[in-house]
Amino acid sequence: LARLPLARVKALVKADPDVTLASQEAVFVLARATELFVETIAKDAYGYAQQGKRKTLQRKDLDNAIEAIDEFAFLE
Repeated sequence: LARLPLARVKALVKADPDVTLASQEAVFVLARATELFVETIAKDAYGYAQQGKRKTLQRKDLDNAIEAIDEFAFLE
C-alpha cells in the first residue's frame, strides 16, 4: 500500500525525457522506495533533534543525518 499518490509519482516519472513507458508496478515500487527513504532519513534526523532536546525537525538535523550516515552521501 503506497501512501504517496501514484498518479503524481507516474507524472514525475514521465517528466523524465529518457522514460517512455512506466508500468504500474514500477510506479508502485518507486513510490514505496521513496516512502522508505523519507521515513529513514526522518528517523535519523529526529535522533539529532532529540539530542538537541527538541521535538521539531530543523534543516540542521537533516544536514547532520546526511553528513553522519554513509548511505546519504549522495545528497551532499
